[in-house]
Amino acid sequence: MPQETGQATVTTSVGTSQTSRRAIGLIRVSLVCLLAALSGCASISPPGQDSPDAAAPEAQPEPAVTPPLVADPTPSPPPGRPDVGTAGPFQAKAAIVLSDRSPAFENVATELWRLLDEPLVYNLADKSQSPEQAFSGIAESGATVVIAIGFSATRAAAQWSTVPVIYCQVFNFIAEDRPAVPVKGVAAIPPLAAQLEAWRQLDPELRSIGAILGAGHEDLVVEATRATAAHGVRFHYQAAGSDRETLYLFNRMAPDIDGFWLFPDNRVLSVPVLRKVVEIAARHHVRIAVFNDALLELGVSLSTAAVESDIAATVLAVAGRVAGGAADAVSDLTPLNEVKVRTGSRLGGSADVAAFPGTDGAASGGRL
Repeated sequence: MPQETGQATVTTSVGTSQTSRRAIGLIRVSLVCLLAALSGCASISPPGQDSPDAAAPEAQPEPAVTPPLVADPTPSPPPGRPDVGTAGPFQAKAAIVLSDRSPAFENVATELWRLLDEPLVYNLADKSQSPEQAFSGIAESGATVVIAIGFSATRAAAQWSTVPVIYCQVFNFIAEDRPAVPVKGVAAIPPLAAQLEAWRQLDPELRSIGAILGAGHEDLVVEATRATAAHGVRFHYQAAGSDRETLYLFNRMAPDIDGFWLFPDNRVLSVPVLRKVVEIAARHHVRIAVFNDALLELGVSLSTAAVESDIAATVLAVAGRVAGGAADAVSDLTPLNEVKVRTGSRLGGSADVAAFPGTDGAASGGRL
């Protein structure tokens, strides 16, 4: 990948005299949005309509849902729709339920809108209706599948939907009770094997990678172990129960690793701890890989983000199989197929983006 020099604008050590107060403010906003996005928030208007101000990360544990938004006349489908798998293009009526207007959710919903025929769109951030009332309306609409984007939407759908649920953009989801309908997910992050392949191409000296996660991600640890072993890279893993423990564990781990996977587990990560982790990593020359481009401003080395069109296509492939009666044959969590790679100042400050194919098979068993 060609490197363009001179494009890094943020130093690797956060808080130095070279970092302006305005940059720190922008970084803080980006981090808050990221941690909120993959843990639970979201909503959208049909593409082409003006959106109200983005909602702040939800403060209440039980959000409400608005009635379906009235869409413009059916938009013309884009040329060359992406393949949505062996089930063929999705033809059934769908309802899209979002947690708020975070870009991570709205961009995926826009891609889904392009591929679906006038889907209903619900906005969980507008609390004019209870979730029970909203999902009653979905049932009466004749929708045969709910596509939930974000944690709040997924939690509400698992509790109230009377039709199968496909969720995405959720890193930490475990159903509190056994859902009455099939609930299937699409991974929130790209396959680690593809991510590591890209990372190694950009950083051939990478020899050991660390990671710290909360409980419930055992299958992701297995995936990481297999990916690193295939590339001859050592993997160091620790489990944390809080953000303070994450900081303590990383401080001990940093001298023994070259790289660190910064997974978006908001249960064991906070903005202050994240900034401390980056500072410690800079002192020990540890390269950090994240899963969202917004964090490149912090001075991390690499972002390997999911591709919105790939998320939408994968969601519809799963939805087609589930709506066709093959839910039992569908994995609890389906992996993505593409990864978008962007480098930061630690790897030369390039603005280049590359797409790497993913791997086939099931993603980490229902815990992403």
